[in-house]
Amino acid sequence: MKRTVRFFAFLIAAALLLAGAVPAFAYKGEVVYDGNAKDFVFAPGSEYSPTDLFPDLKDVMPGDSLTQKITVRNTADKGVRVKIYLRSLGAQEGTDDFLSQLSLKVVDSSNKELFDAPADQTDGLTDWVLLGTLESGGETDLTVQLDVPVTIGNEFSGAIGYIDWEFKVEEIPIEEPPTGDITTVWPWIAAGAAVVIIVVLFIVFKRKK
Repeated sequence: MKRTVRFFAFLIAAALLLAGAVPAFAYKGEVVYDGNAKDFVFAPGSEYSPTDLFPDLKDVMPGDSLTQKITVRNTADKGVRVKIYLRSLGAQEGTDDFLSQLSLKVVDSSNKELFDAPADQTDGLTDWVLLGTLESGGETDLTVQLDVPVTIGNEFSGAIGYIDWEFKVEEIPIEEPPTGDITTVWPWIAAGAAVVIIVVLFIVFKRKK
């Protein structure tokens, strides 16, 4: 029997600050499905949020083009494979003007383009997109590219943009029950409960000189 659980991810897309240093080397973000907890774990986190997936998108300047690698992993017990999906709900109200200045591109491990549009849009992530069908211990990668125009003005100094992302996981036991066999689904799923997860993407932007 297929079991579906939905997790909601909240993505803070950008913060304009006045100072800071560009990271000297890259860190990888991680989205890990913990099969025992029936939950997602997000890393590495930052001073801005414990669920910040985007350590490399900090202290950017006009004209920058930065890349963030994200690994999506399944740590469910052996015998359970999972399908993990992603979709975007776009920018939160009041942040559209700022996010529309930035270009965002997302590709999967096969270099398939999932998103390529201004950061306030939903583009190819408007509907659920399958990121991968992963066996226990399996993983797949996403690459997020952020482009900041040279012409972005100081009027956005201090602005913060918010993009809503959702992750969904579907557990598929490798040994499916025979047709007609009734398998008890977790009571909290049957009751329609949902787990809310907050994922934070901060892009820290230095003031244009």
